[in-house]
Amino acid sequence: MVINNRPRRLVAVPLLPALCLVSGLSAISSFAAPEPIKVEFPSGTACAISSPDPGFLVSVHSGASNSSKATWIGGSNRTSLEFIGDDKITRLCFFKNPNPDASQAALWADDFRSENPGALRAIAYSRTTDCTFQKWVTQIGDKVLPLGLLSVSFQNGIPPAGTPLVDSSGKIVGLILQPGSATMAYAIPAQAVHRVVQDIVAHRKLVKGWLGIALSPGSQIPRITGVLPNSPAADAGILENDILVKAGAYPIARYPDAVNALFYTVPGETTSLQILRNNKRIEYQVTPIAK
Repeated sequence: MVINNRPRRLVAVPLLPALCLVSGLSAISSFAAPEPIKVEFPSGTACAISSPDPGFLVSVHSGASNSSKATWIGGSNRTSLEFIGDDKITRLCFFKNPNPDASQAALWADDFRSENPGALRAIAYSRTTDCTFQKWVTQIGDKVLPLGLLSVSFQNGIPPAGTPLVDSSGKIVGLILQPGSATMAYAIPAQAVHRVVQDIVAHRKLVKGWLGIALSPGSQIPRITGVLPNSPAADAGILENDILVKAGAYPIARYPDAVNALFYTVPGETTSLQILRNNKRIEYQVTPIAK
């Protein structure tokens, strides 16, 4: 039995079969583009760009590296970046932005919810590459991910971690996390960056919202197997054996969907939970707490 949204790190993902690339992003002709910079971590180089908060740069580090040590590489110049905070779940890390620019921060999409394959563009510090969003990934084998990731296919090599992915309107919809195969990479969706930076500003780390419910990862149905006494869920009226069908803006059909949806709960911010009880859909307002 697993309590709803206990923080978990992203699992090491195995190589998966290559995914076919569909048509490139020919519909894009010109738009205000993100301006990534090259940063160096102890484990290698990555991209960093303005986060949704213009005072911060955001990048992605490998799970084995020290994310607090990063150097901005601009030509022959090397400048140490001031570390602000990071999140071990998403591997997002944040630094003080030496050149805050609100217009760059405004390039972020609020979220990315597409369920259909579509053309994107990866804009790294050294090159621009057309790519294709293929699908959402919430589970790899028997490993449930702590949040849903984008599966993105490439024909001409995978850009570095932290590279922004841009849609046809020029909005940043995700950041490259890591390769999944020679022609496919996983990416962190824009909404996860918004979620994490919100806590980085306030707490210098991600603070998960806790509801006090338990779900069974072995069940295909997101049935609540336990509600802790005096928890936010219990106080709201959630009962054992209720089936989660929606949390906030996220529909839930399976256990991995519930894990993804609950990642976005914020302590102190009331969210709606829709449950199925005796074939009747009921909506509750629940305010998570920090745990």
